[in-house]
Amino acid sequence: MGEGNAAARQSVFEKVIRGLSRGLAVVAGISLLLMMIQMVLDVFLSNVFLSPIESNLEIVSIYHMVAVVFLPLAMVELRHEHIHVDLVVRLMPRVMQRVIYVAGSLVSAAFFGILAYQTLLDAIRSYRIGEMVMGVTYVEIWLAKFILPISFFAILLAVLLHTWKALRDPAFDPTPAAQSAVDPS
Repeated sequence: MGEGNAAARQSVFEKVIRGLSRGLAVVAGISLLLMMIQMVLDVFLSNVFLSPIESNLEIVSIYHMVAVVFLPLAMVELRHEHIHVDLVVRLMPRVMQRVIYVAGSLVSAAFFGILAYQTLLDAIRSYRIGEMVMGVTYVEIWLAKFILPISFFAILLAVLLHTWKALRDPAFDPTPAAQSAVDPS
């Protein structure tokens, strides 16, 4: 009965991580859409009314681009779509492959944990001082700085989930799904 509860807890943990990563990916997609609309609107206003959106470049580069690049990291990890160079590892016995995968995942988890912690400290400091950047107008940037620790914490959870699965399931395979399985067209 204890093992069944552990499996249920793991599935809840996995559902939470998958939900979080999907939510962050959706926010990144919305940010990409808003960035495109904002850029088109800026070009239109600049050329038609000679009145561009003030601090457009700062807003796009500080908010939209950071969100588009970092928020989907956990989703990419959950899909096993980060770049791996495993030519030599694939030639090793399955047990050795798992050992190397778990060791690499633990190093990655430590790395993302440190990044999450440090960027959270930086974001809190930025919030406390009300950090801004000067463009045509002042643009508050402290809010955008919270994107990084959220993203790094989410990928940390995804890496830990995969590490746990690799430790518990000898059949765990960290290779991405075939493109035909992901995209039937």
